[in-house]
Amino acid sequence: MKRAQILAGLSIGAIALTFPAMSDAPKAPPLEPVHVPFERSCEDTEITVYFSNQEAVLSSYAVRSLNTAGDRLAGCSISNIEAKVISADSTDTERSTTLSEARAAIVLEALNARGIRARDVRMNFAPAVVSDPAETTNLPMARRVDLTVTASKGYGL
Repeated sequence: MKRAQILAGLSIGAIALTFPAMSDAPKAPPLEPVHVPFERSCEDTEITVYFSNQEAVLSSYAVRSLNTAGDRLAGCSISNIEAKVISADSTDTERSTTLSEARAAIVLEALNARGIRARDVRMNFAPAVVSDPAETTNLPMARRVDLTVTASKGYGL
């Protein structure tokens, strides 16, 4: 009788040990550090920066996006930056223009801080078509700066 209980206990233990191998849990990370080589790409890049309603402040996501673009374009020769600013969160034309200019300025300052400077910077303030102005608080796509950065390999790359 005791032998049967011991065998049952061992078989339950063996089954319990196989469950982690059969589970959907992710595997443990490797113990050795993994080196992923960074490859610089001096290609034309498109960056979109979204803003909160009625604000011209960069969010943490926008800062990360601009940091990534700065890392990718480091050492490249930037010939021009084309910025298309869309600000549909203000019904007043003067307020919308001021907000658009502030958003464009803060994005370009952030790019300059990361070493991305262009000889030619072109701005395009595009009005967003919104049927109901009350809906603009729910339209983050109507509060953005679309950047097209034209890059090529710089000297010595």
